[in-house]
Amino acid sequence: MAKDIPTQVGDVLILQTKQSHIIYAVGRVSKDGQQDFGSGKDVKYKNDYGAAVAEAKALLVGGRRMFLRNIDADDWSEL
Repeated sequence: MAKDIPTQVGDVLILQTKQSHIIYAVGRVSKDGQQDFGSGKDVKYKNDYGAAVAEAKALLVGGRRMFLRNIDADDWSEL
């Protein structure tokens, strides 16, 4: 199991899955240590990596970070 993502309020998280086809869920982190979106409130869904990153950049505010979490592989990276 991958180590938890060190998210903080204001960071942007992209979740990726390839279960049936590639889907990216993009949203702003609302609490420290957040690993997913739970209810899906205020989350955008994209079918393309470039579109997901563009959406994440639009949500990003100064000094915050972007993370990509691959749910299938249980790993993550900072973008």
